[in-house]
Amino acid sequence: MDKTTTKILFSFDKFVNSEEVIQAAVAVARKSNASLEYVMTDESGAIGSGSGDDVKSNFKLKHGVQLEISNYPGAFWKALAKAAENLAATLVVAGSQPAKPGLLGGGMTSKMDGFTCSILYLNDKTKWVVPTDILMPLDSNSETRQKFFPVSHWAKLFYTNVEVVGLKKSEKGEDAKMSHIYTIQGYNYMIEKGIRVKSTELEASTDIVNALLKHSEAFRNKWMAVLSNAEGVFKISAFQKVCEEATFPLLIVPYHEPIGLGGSGY
Repeated sequence: MDKTTTKILFSFDKFVNSEEVIQAAVAVARKSNASLEYVMTDESGAIGSGSGDDVKSNFKLKHGVQLEISNYPGAFWKALAKAAENLAATLVVAGSQPAKPGLLGGGMTSKMDGFTCSILYLNDKTKWVVPTDILMPLDSNSETRQKFFPVSHWAKLFYTNVEVVGLKKSEKGEDAKMSHIYTIQGYNYMIEKGIRVKSTELEASTDIVNALLKHSEAFRNKWMAVLSNAEGVFKISAFQKVCEEATFPLLIVPYHEPIGLGGSGY
């Protein structure tokens, strides 16, 4: 079910620039008129010094936003996912060094398994920006359309442009056909929502991630929407690469297994 944003959680580990994450959390909370809560996990950095009341008072004085703080013991991503479920969060802002995959997979894809809400992700190289553009890459898999609503929601709040980017590995066949169809659907969806939108279909490439990152260089202040599924264009390794190499915020939409077949996808 589509959910608008009413509660935002945020947290950061000790390897990222905390100020970038705080700026992101404050900005999205203001734009969405949402409550803001810091989740302290076993791997989170300190958000301030002194008593909890002092931290909250200083935060409001500095940022003009009311802050709540909750403690969730455990590893960063697991505890944050638990907090998001328990507190009914509709967005999580997370600043973290990318988790590395092991011999049996894992990495960033596995860290998204516990989330049902979107995550605005900043890695250790990310600079916070107020977006003027949100890139929405779409491949030939039907679940790629799960990005439509989250992208439209944040594009409306920040008055951004949306660039629908069609991705394909071949210029012919089902891959090219479905990528084209979903690109058209994504474009039409944004039009229906009253969002400024354009669409681009990239040339076929066996290294779609690099092609996409290169394409993104033309946009100065942007987010990119990515899906955490383990199939299609954003496989474990591809999604991992985006999380590791992006220097801009990623709007991660946790993958949900499609129910049924057919329909427009939105």
